[in-house]
Amino acid sequence: MYSLIRTSELQELRSIQESSKQRIELLEKEIEILKDKLNINSGNSGLPTSKEIYKKEKKARKKSSRKAGGQPGHKAGKYQFKTPDRIHNVDTEEKVCSCGGCLNIESYSAHQKIEIPPVKPEIDEYRLAQKRCQKCGKKYKAKLDNYKILGSNTESIIGALGGFFNNSKRDIQQILSQIFNLDISLGLISATEKRISSKLENAHRDLLTEIEESSYLHMDETGHKNKGKRGWCWFLGNEKVNYFSLTNSRGKKVLTKLLPEYDGLVISDRYGVYNYFDSENRQVCLAHLRRDFKRFAYSSNKEIATVGKKLLDSIDKVFALHKAYKAEKIPKLYYLRNIRRIQKKMYSFLKKLRHESKLIQVQRVAKNILKSFDMMWLFVEKENIDPTNNFAERQIKHHVKYRKNSYHTWSDRGDRFIERIKSIYSTAKLQGNNPFATISGLINTA
Repeated sequence: MYSLIRTSELQELRSIQESSKQRIELLEKEIEILKDKLNINSGNSGLPTSKEIYKKEKKARKKSSRKAGGQPGHKAGKYQFKTPDRIHNVDTEEKVCSCGGCLNIESYSAHQKIEIPPVKPEIDEYRLAQKRCQKCGKKYKAKLDNYKILGSNTESIIGALGGFFNNSKRDIQQILSQIFNLDISLGLISATEKRISSKLENAHRDLLTEIEESSYLHMDETGHKNKGKRGWCWFLGNEKVNYFSLTNSRGKKVLTKLLPEYDGLVISDRYGVYNYFDSENRQVCLAHLRRDFKRFAYSSNKEIATVGKKLLDSIDKVFALHKAYKAEKIPKLYYLRNIRRIQKKMYSFLKKLRHESKLIQVQRVAKNILKSFDMMWLFVEKENIDPTNNFAERQIKHHVKYRKNSYHTWSDRGDRFIERIKSIYSTAKLQGNNPFATISGLINTA
């Protein structure tokens, strides 16, 4: 009887031990995953700096022995003389030389002083005549065609302040009041943006036509809100033209609507919606890929970290080779041979993570990268495109700033205003034109 009880107790203890072992293994994996999550920051993922849980303090740099300011060899930005409105000739205090001789003026050295005078709005008052017939008593009243309270230049200033310099309507109201001595209501600012938006509609449509005819495009998207509901700001563009579109979707239907028949080259991240385009015409952003490799390198798992560091070193070599080739410091054959060699190494490292890693999350990321591996090297064949999508990241930052400084938009009309003025303004800036003059010209001629 005693032996039977003892045997049953041992079996129970063994089962408890086995379940404890399994639980410990699960907890260890969970701890490892959580440790990796703690390592996530803006440098190794798409996480913005504002959402980092633990911000690493910058390492104290050794104090430089150089003086502050421009260093030797720095190209000076000299003041460019403007056409003066008035010229003042300043004579010397001395009327005669100390030796008693006469002083003759040989030349003048120019020094300019700039002042912006207080801004005062010009106000035109129209007094509409009212007439009455002396015979029958019929009334007649004068009319104004296309009357609006604000002139075209004032409309352009309001559009620029709100649409590209990312000021809220209340900020615009204060700027107009304190600097331009013009007091207007928030409602009039909103109505002005509506008029500007309608005047820019055709120009915005022309930009999309130009986008559709481009040989290559950078693409990206970021969050947006309309009436508090989640929406998206899409960016399409290259070094010649930019196009913004605000939508309530992040799906493929946006691309099918904007670019139904586009067959050019596309530079983007690995977001699945971009699979809408032919894989042979796609360049996956290597800067985004480097973040994933950096995340592997910072893993708490030593095996993953070792492979991650090798991947990080490989992609840094790709960037170095591309930079050197573009600067014509290395021959094309040397460039191609080394790129192909790095390709093979990266592929083997990723396969190792895909099949040998014990962490499911690492396996999944490696698997997704391998799916788009062939799309990582289009820049080698097509030398006119970049290996990264940094251009789109820089351009879409305009909307990110707007998003932080405002309460987003509260109507479809607001979305149309923002996307139109940002598209036209940023395109003018790219082309080396004065963006404000471009907007002003479109408003005046509409």
